[in-house]
Amino acid sequence: MAALSASVAVTAVLPAASAAVADAGDGSLTVRVVREVNANGKWDDVLEPGLGGVKVVLTDTAGASVTGTTEADGTVRLVPGDRLAGGKYRVEVKNPEPGILFPGFALPKDDLGDPRTLSSDVEFVDLAGGRNAEVTTSFWNPGDYCQKNADLVTACIKSDVPGMSDPATARTLVSHPYNARGNDAETTDLSTKAQTGSLWGIGYSKQKKWIFSSAFAKRGANYGPGGPGAIYLSDRSTGELSRFTTVPDAGSTPHDADTDMDLAFRTVVGKESLGDVDVSEDGEDLYVVNLKDKKLYRYDATGKTASAPRASYPIPDPGCSSAGDWRPFGLGIQDGTVYVGGVCSGESTQNRDDLRAVIQTFAPASGSFTGTVMNEKLTYPRGRANLPGPCYGDKWYPWRTTVPNTQDGADCKSAQEMAREVPNPTPLLSDIVVDTDGELILGFRDRYADQYGSYIVYEAGSPRTVQTFAGGDLNRACKKGGTFVLDANGGCADNATPANSGNQAEDVKEFYPGEFRLGGYHQEAALGGVTLSKVEETVAAAVYDPVDVVHTSGTGFFDRADGTVAAGMGNQLTNSFGKAGGLGDLEVLCDEAPFQIGNRVWYDNGKNMKDGRQDPDEKPVAGATVNLYDRAGKKIATTKTNARGEYYFDSTLVKNVEPEDWGAGREYVVRMDNPADYEPGGPLDGWMPTQFDQGDTAANSKGRTGPGEDAYPFYGFSAGGPGENDHDIDFGFVEPTRIVLTKKDSRTGEAVLGAVFQLWRESNGRPGLQRTGPDRDTRADAGCATDSRGTCTFTRIQVGSYYLVETDVPEGYLKPENPVTPLEVTTRNCKNNPLEVTLTNKPGEPGKKNGQR
Repeated sequence: MAALSASVAVTAVLPAASAAVADAGDGSLTVRVVREVNANGKWDDVLEPGLGGVKVVLTDTAGASVTGTTEADGTVRLVPGDRLAGGKYRVEVKNPEPGILFPGFALPKDDLGDPRTLSSDVEFVDLAGGRNAEVTTSFWNPGDYCQKNADLVTACIKSDVPGMSDPATARTLVSHPYNARGNDAETTDLSTKAQTGSLWGIGYSKQKKWIFSSAFAKRGANYGPGGPGAIYLSDRSTGELSRFTTVPDAGSTPHDADTDMDLAFRTVVGKESLGDVDVSEDGEDLYVVNLKDKKLYRYDATGKTASAPRASYPIPDPGCSSAGDWRPFGLGIQDGTVYVGGVCSGESTQNRDDLRAVIQTFAPASGSFTGTVMNEKLTYPRGRANLPGPCYGDKWYPWRTTVPNTQDGADCKSAQEMAREVPNPTPLLSDIVVDTDGELILGFRDRYADQYGSYIVYEAGSPRTVQTFAGGDLNRACKKGGTFVLDANGGCADNATPANSGNQAEDVKEFYPGEFRLGGYHQEAALGGVTLSKVEETVAAAVYDPVDVVHTSGTGFFDRADGTVAAGMGNQLTNSFGKAGGLGDLEVLCDEAPFQIGNRVWYDNGKNMKDGRQDPDEKPVAGATVNLYDRAGKKIATTKTNARGEYYFDSTLVKNVEPEDWGAGREYVVRMDNPADYEPGGPLDGWMPTQFDQGDTAANSKGRTGPGEDAYPFYGFSAGGPGENDHDIDFGFVEPTRIVLTKKDSRTGEAVLGAVFQLWRESNGRPGLQRTGPDRDTRADAGCATDSRGTCTFTRIQVGSYYLVETDVPEGYLKPENPVTPLEVTTRNCKNNPLEVTLTNKPGEPGKKNGQR
């Protein structure tokens, strides 16, 4: 991570007038905004990058503010200078993508001494006397969350080649914990060859705990019972597997293992059946690429079956040499955007210069493709697929249907003509993962390995066989000038050295140099499947020889920072198809994100007292009790505010709510209803709730009150979706104002005893006072009569619109023609405590006896 030194130009937003004196001796504030993933309330600089382009506002008590925007590393430095005054300031960090991003988890803290402890997106700092402060806050997409050591799931592709056929009971879908390393370590079998046949694409609904897997066209690996368009559903809760749907028009070419070991099928690899599968972050939609009609299909992912797609969308040809050369396959989803990847295969021209990898974006809301974000040549140098040579397979080559006799001028015919070893990597852009920093992690699969397999015949009617060595790749694409550029083309850091890349040639550029095997005998061992658990420090990818045992496949792990092979290498899962693509896609099985609410209780008693908004000169309420109730009224949690007035409720970090009581979408009520808090010695003795919901939702009070003088403030809400944290449940308290009414004789000015009044509060939004009917205004007192001094006192008055109603007059005085006197209690006049009002009565008859009501 970059050092905390970035700064930006600061603009000032000032009110029309301010009598405050600027404090030139104030220190500075550094705000860091990061993208959280692990819900631990701490900034982890390895996992959680800075968020650039985020607006940060620093405001003083008078309402003047300075504004800055975070740099690419997520930091901004704000200096009050001569723009702001008072030394104490409110910090507001604006959500850059509401609805996509939400506040990250925060930890309560008694001071800001540790900038790695995450704050909410509204904070308060004291910069007086040259003090500097540092605040770190976060936003997150709940879809990025994962638990540590989650299970990984992948597909073992089983053989139907005569003499090498796997039994019907051989496993296909398997899972294992993320940290499992070794030979078949901690593996769980989820399906069999008889149930699914050949699989590649895998998607996961964390909402339903369903694994979706799709049919795959590979020579020598038959389809399952659902055929080339099948998508299967594995229910993790029950262990049952069923057919979810059949994608239409996915292909009709049959497998024929008995004729030349399924040789004829090689022509439709990458052109029929299905490509990648992904589930939207909200679990609503499943997306799949139909390789035959080149469309993106969208299904309802909330039910166990789907009779038809919700929609299908032709994937635009990006301008390949021929329409037949456009071959879409891979998918990725991030922040509500679907990424669709494919290659210009060069098949029609057999010219390497026509090879390109293309990624386009798709907007689910509009159902349309929105642009091309990557369009990269695939002509760069690569590592060797197989070391002995002379045909090394150290480049991407155009798609073809035959085994080459020459490669880059070298003769590929070996002395062992009966068992040739010829790698000839042809690209499928098979998988797309968006990293936390927005860069792309890409899986490339070698189509040629799926055409020619491991020691199977390569010519019709001939016994001669070929051994292929998959030459896939694990790449990174970084944004430059608005589009993504591959690491191999200089778009990202080149982490390759001879020591960490298996002695690749010096001109090979790789962010992930670690996917070599057997000491560099195979320098490109990736099989195209890749997944990322954003709480882990490694990337998981499908590779062959994962623990350097030959002719096997499994999961490999690579350091996210430098791309080197991780400790323990990987987990060996299958030996089917040897080094020729025996493993499919990878997916991490993440739980739904937890969620948190909070966060602050304060005294609304500063210069702008009683306005219902948190100002920087207003003190927090420490030691107040906050209770949480469920919909049925059961108290499920309690906590106390800390020295900074903060409180939080959650089941995973602060852990003050039992998990079974805490769920997204449920209804809850937060109450400040501890009687002792309002009694002498309590933090709220003599205080009452301030105004409710005054405009700015990030810094206002949410505390409502019910009827009655002793009603406690509360806030009822429906929790959002998983991870949709709400840190705006704040409660403000004021010292209540008194209204002292004095009644005088209009002639003499003497006190009038016995005038009777009621106080009503405007509450129905209609002009004037309504004292009757179902929609009447609210009675604010029990009524009173003026005493011998002519005074009548109304207590516990908040800011608002009121009506004084004279309901009776003493003997010798006339009742006013209009007995209703409107009264506005504002944040300005309520500072006069009591607020004094003087009214007069005219002497006259008829009247009432003094004191009569």
